[in-house]
Amino acid sequence: MTDGNTILSVAKAMELLQVLADAAEPLPLTVISERAAMPKSTVFGLLTTMRNYDVISQKPDGKYTLGLRLFEYGCQVSRAWDIAEIARPFMEHLAIQVSASVMLSICEGSHVITLDQVEGREKLRVISDVGARLPVYCTSQGKVFLAAMQESERQKLLAGVHLVQYTPHTITDLTELNRQLRQVRADGYAIENGEYKIGLRSISAPVYTIDGKLKYTIGVLGMFRSVRSEEFRQAVEQVVQTGKMISSALGYQKK
Repeated sequence: MTDGNTILSVAKAMELLQVLADAAEPLPLTVISERAAMPKSTVFGLLTTMRNYDVISQKPDGKYTLGLRLFEYGCQVSRAWDIAEIARPFMEHLAIQVSASVMLSICEGSHVITLDQVEGREKLRVISDVGARLPVYCTSQGKVFLAAMQESERQKLLAGVHLVQYTPHTITDLTELNRQLRQVRADGYAIENGEYKIGLRSISAPVYTIDGKLKYTIGVLGMFRSVRSEEFRQAVEQVVQTGKMISSALGYQKK
């Protein structure tokens, strides 16, 4: 189906991709032409162009199949979108367990960005909107990312960051911050004790992708009584476990 804005050559190329996607094996030019109901000369020209961009692959016997470039595109889409869909059930369960808000985050430069969030049963909105950028040095999710960086990479990043003191508890001394980050590496999770907003405490744990890279964090944020309370200790265990479960769902296997 086409409309007035459709470029026919692109539409035909998409039809050929669909023919190859539906096939269980590589196809010769004649079969592709028949299934797409297009002249062989048209099909040959389109396949040749797409082959030059690695969208189509041609086997030694002359048959055609989908190319690796499509796999690369698919991986990019997967990284951008699948994580929220995969993580959402785990996040909803965690929010019920800890009665606090849950956030899924990524790191970009000197900030962490909220990809998704689930509010806890307490109905107290304590986290920023999806897409919000938060400081990397005074949030638990940011500390997880910082702790995983190579020393040189981390120091270079922090050297370009003005360590604003958002609350009396914000750590603005690099020596103390680095000490905390060493503890984060040892513990496998990070906490934030009113360092970004007074009265709020958070816990974050790493989420690894299939290639073993730390790409996301899962965390909870709420008005916990104290980081030494039993309630907080249990929340730590649940956050860490949720991070492991999401990592496993993404295909990560700890070696």
